[in-house]
Amino acid sequence: MAQQIKFTVGNTTSGYKSVELTILGNRIAYKILRNGLLEVAQKNSSSVEISRSQLEELDALDIFSWEENYTSDLRSGVHWSLTFTAGKKIYRGRGANAYPENWRRFLDWLDMFVPELRLVNRRRLERVSFSYDDEKLILDRNDKTLTLDKKNSSHIYDAGTRIKKIFDLCQKILDNADFADDESNFGSQVNFEIIRHDGSTENFETIYDENFLPGLANFLEEIQTVIDDLTAKIFSPETADAVSNQGKYILCKVQFPGSYKLYTYQTDDETLAVGDAVDVPVGRYNEVTQARIADIGYFEAYEAPFPIDKIKKIIGKHVVADWENSH
Repeated sequence: MAQQIKFTVGNTTSGYKSVELTILGNRIAYKILRNGLLEVAQKNSSSVEISRSQLEELDALDIFSWEENYTSDLRSGVHWSLTFTAGKKIYRGRGANAYPENWRRFLDWLDMFVPELRLVNRRRLERVSFSYDDEKLILDRNDKTLTLDKKNSSHIYDAGTRIKKIFDLCQKILDNADFADDESNFGSQVNFEIIRHDGSTENFETIYDENFLPGLANFLEEIQTVIDDLTAKIFSPETADAVSNQGKYILCKVQFPGSYKLYTYQTDDETLAVGDAVDVPVGRYNEVTQARIADIGYFEAYEAPFPIDKIKKIIGKHVVADWENSH
């Protein structure tokens, strides 16, 4: 039984893309009728084999149950039309800024066979894992799951349609993260492993700190509101092993007004905290300058980013009001 798909999508700004696919037995071929605003000739592909699982994915979309018309109150935006034929059954539908529930799966399916139409963002995040201390958080768009591996347990949650919102939030985190290569960085690290729609993979790390990873804490809190049955704490501080700070050096990363870079200083004052405004010596002549503490850690001498005798000391706390007035 032959199956045929004729699909058009687009808008007046970027133009319309139109393709026709024909499935006969275990072979599939397509014709690109239009490709947006690109001035290209129609393209006919040679037939290629289509797997049983790919055919089952198409059947699982249950296109014949789609409504004939999907519309929204928006006048401008994306318009689409679809004619799907299987034997004597025909579905004809269209939409304007509104779509069937499994619309994204439909575009993913088409993208497997007609990637040059770029119906899907090739850089879209498909799988992201965050590793912090003994915990790992894994987001999987295809499986619609969120997996939280803790030190002594593993939890898998079904995100369902909420997975898109989670990945949108995740993309914002990555867009705003500062992955600057700074040899003075110290503190707890978050490691990222990501896989994109085009199959490319990336691995990188940054400090679990609001200056380097803004919004991560809010992102994790948002996940816990989106996944109703997620009760386990994500990246809980108690996962870090408690260690004695006796005999260790107190090193602080400080940030100067108008700069995103962090610099390492040492102190003997155990009352200092992240967010405190302090006076520090700067430059060859040790000019006193205001800065704000961004991170604090206890280190053995061999763990310090520089020789201890080369790391300048914080002079002391400064009045917060003066810091604020300097901006």
